Amino acid sequence: MTDLVNFISSLSNYIGIFMLMFSTFLIGYFSAWWFQKLNYRGIITKLKREINTSIIQKNVKDIDTIFTEIKPKIIEVVKSTQREVLVAPSLERTAEKARSSFVTYSRSRPELDFDSFGYADEDNKDDLTLIKGVGPYVEQKLNEIGIFNFEQVSKLKDADIRIITDLIDFFPGRIERDNWVGQAQQLNEK
Repeated sequence: MTDLVNFISSLSNYIGIFMLMFSTFLIGYFSAWWFQKLNYRGIITKLKREINTSIIQKNVKDIDTIFTEIKPKIIEVVKSTQREVLVAPSLERTAEKARSSFVTYSRSRPELDFDSFGYADEDNKDDLTLIKGVGPYVEQKLNEIGIFNFEQVSKLKDADIRIITDLIDFFPGRIERDNWVGQAQQLNEK
């Protein structure tokens, strides 16, 4: 019986402490909210007063009057801008613009050492998109520089990878992280 009385008294103490802490939190939260609201209300009132005093010199009485006069002009400008944006160029034209060219660069184009990893052409081309990290665009860029099959990719050295990264404008270190060489060796064995 005494255990039950002790338990109830300690429970009532914990409930009392919780209620005290919760009420303190609520008082602090709502007073901070109220002070912040007063602060912003004062700033907004001050800014409205400044705008209205500068507008009165132009024979306009209120900021709302100005907004109602400007609103149709704003809507007109937004509509004309939307019409310009909606007329989008073709996808081919956009892709052609996005594709970078070494002709525009001020530096010379690095050369690949095909003797180290081999030559290939369209006739013995593999689907390089089977390598994780190679999409259709990257495959096209690799084909443009002369890399067509898994055997070539499987024989790449670090120097070749750096040059390829530079030639195809690819993220540095991505070829190593995705392990193109290891993936190409596995695909070449199949």
